[in-house]
Amino acid sequence: MYFTNPIIKGFHPDPSTCRRGDDYFLVTSSMEYYPGIPVFHSKDLVNWKQIGHVLNTPSALNLDGVKPSGGIMAPTIRYYDGVFYVACMGNGKKGHFVCKTDNPFKGWSEPYHIGGVGIDSSLFFDDDGKAWFQANRPPKEERYLGEREIWLQEFDYHKLELTGEIYSLWSGMGDEY
Repeated sequence: MYFTNPIIKGFHPDPSTCRRGDDYFLVTSSMEYYPGIPVFHSKDLVNWKQIGHVLNTPSALNLDGVKPSGGIMAPTIRYYDGVFYVACMGNGKKGHFVCKTDNPFKGWSEPYHIGGVGIDSSLFFDDDGKAWFQANRPPKEERYLGEREIWLQEFDYHKLELTGEIYSLWSGMGDEY
């Protein structure tokens, strides 16, 4: 099979994908544009069709004061136990948020603001039934200007909130990424 790049034409940075059965779903950054977080569907990872947006109401996406190249960046989509989750940073206004749905073709919940600082939100659902939220932020005690760390905290996906101790997994990357 041959295909051309990009497989999704236009402005769709920071793609994240997940799979449910024979269906693949993809979300991308939407920056300062409304509606936010486009959602795509594919059966073969080559042919994608946009099926909607995660943030498609004014209450779900407040872009007041957002500067160019700001806004909604690097969302992550995951599927676990019959539910799709999208985690993302809310442009620093209320920290990270999570939206969910049992059917991405029919729309998404309003954002559940879970706090936390940093960028590049991600979710991991472990085999033991626990879920974990991970992101990147400045460490509490910077050793040098621009230092970043990757942190992890348990995510209660029933209550849609962060819980328990925060772990620093790795520190040392600079902000020149």
